[in-house]
Order: sequence, then structure tokens, then C-alpha cells
Amino acid sequence: MKLNIVRLSETKYEVQGQEVSKEFAEGVMLSGLFAACGRNIDRMTEICDQYEAAGLSPKAFAEEYRKVSIQRAEIAREEAKRRKDAEFFAERNRQMSEACDPLAIARKKAEREAKEAKIRAHGQSIRAARSGGGRALMGYDENDTWI
Repeated sequence: MKLNIVRLSETKYEVQGQEVSKEFAEGVMLSGLFAACGRNIDRMTEICDQYEAAGLSPKAFAEEYRKVSIQRAEIAREEAKRRKDAEFFAERNRQMSEACDPLAIARKKAEREAKEAKIRAHGQSIRAARSGGGRALMGYDENDTWI
């Protein structure tokens, strides 16, 4: 519902072409608008937004204003969650695109192969040392004491 609210003076407003006082607009007219909304909180939110933009206060109707405030808080929470999710997925996409770089993939593969070769060499040295009775292990002297 689009209202045409124009502020004429400090106490006079024009609402939908009708000149009314501020008290009338915030009281009787707002109650009629809220009654026309029924249970539709989205329409109440639109009315409250337009009233606040024109400088009128919809707080006289506490129950309806509370519903509108809850609606606004839910919308803000959902928007913050969407923004947070978008930032997370943008960062994830950036990291994934970096991980898909052929040079980075080749570098990681070379590092992994070097590490595996080092592990294999270590295992081979252990197996070779065990075949000699255990004395040939690095770090032990001929009296089987740790150096």
C-alpha cells in the first residue's frame, strides 16, 4: 500500500490528498490503516516505513509496532546470514581457484613425492639396520648404548 504523505507544517500533514493534523494521522488514520492490513505484517511494515519517512510515529499502536519490529529484525538477521554465506562462499571459491592453479598443483605434487621418497629411504635404512642384528642402527654404538 503506497501512501502519499506530505508534511505541510509541524502539525499539519497531507495524507492521500487530505489535510490532517499530526495527532489524527498518528491516531485515527493509522488505526484504520492497521485494521485494513489485518494480519498482513508486510503491509504493516510498509505503512510504518512510510510514516517514519514522513516524520510521523507509528509507536502509538504498540502491539502492531512490536510485530513490525520483529519482522524487521528477522529480515535483518536473514540478510546478515545471506551476506555472511556469500562472503564465505566467495572466499572458498577464491581458495579453490588458487588450488586449481597448475603451477601450485605441480609444486604440491613435487613436495608430496619428495616427502614420500624421504619416508621410503628412512624405512629402507631401518630395514637394512635390522638385518645386521640391530647394532647398525644409527644412534647406537657397539655396546648397544644410545649416543
